[in-house]
Amino acid sequence: FIFILTIIALAAVFFWSEDKGPACYQVSDEQARTFVKKDYLQRMKRWDNDVQLLGTEIPKITWEKIERSLTDVEDEKTLLVSFKAEGPEGKRMYYGMYHCEEGYVEYAND
Repeated sequence: FIFILTIIALAAVFFWSEDKGPACYQVSDEQARTFVKKDYLQRMKRWDNDVQLLGTEIPKITWEKIERSLTDVEDEKTLLVSFKAEGPEGKRMYYGMYHCEEGYVEYAND
């Protein structure tokens, strides 16, 4: 009986549909920016150096154009969402790599 339960549990793990986000080609630029902005503002609470550099936890955000693949649209897994954050003390350019299906963002800055 335990063997049967083990087989059922393993089958559920391997075949259960994983809850994924939309593919990048299904995400509008506005949706991508909204996702990145929400994520960025949540992280700013923990990024003391950035808060100090900008002089605020809620900087003004200016978006760059989101470049999309023209050839492999359905294979695109990540969108580069670039933006400038400005506060009373300074400004900084950020590059958000939005992994659409996985639902997370990685950041780089200059």
